[in-house]
Amino acid sequence: MLLLKPEDFEAWVGKQVRVATIPHAVEVTLVEVKRANYVHDLRDPFSLFFESPLGVSLIDGNYEFDCGKGGPHVIAITQLKPQGDRRVYQAVFN
Repeated sequence: MLLLKPEDFEAWVGKQVRVATIPHAVEVTLVEVKRANYVHDLRDPFSLFFESPLGVSLIDGNYEFDCGKGGPHVIAITQLKPQGDRRVYQAVFN
């Protein structure tokens, strides 16, 4: 199993990412890769933040994201409070 790192996603910041959903895929934008301020022995913890228009609503869960090196990757996301006309999602890697 590939242990994902922040570097695997940094080139995708600002780009649209395809998310496998039913009945059809949707696209979200990777807006930030945020590194945690502590070090873990396996990898540096980090979070990914995605945004989508209000019309794209993903429930909390695991989705196949087509981004990063060696993807697609199954990533667990949580929806955060919407910001204006955008939905915000977070994925945490500890």
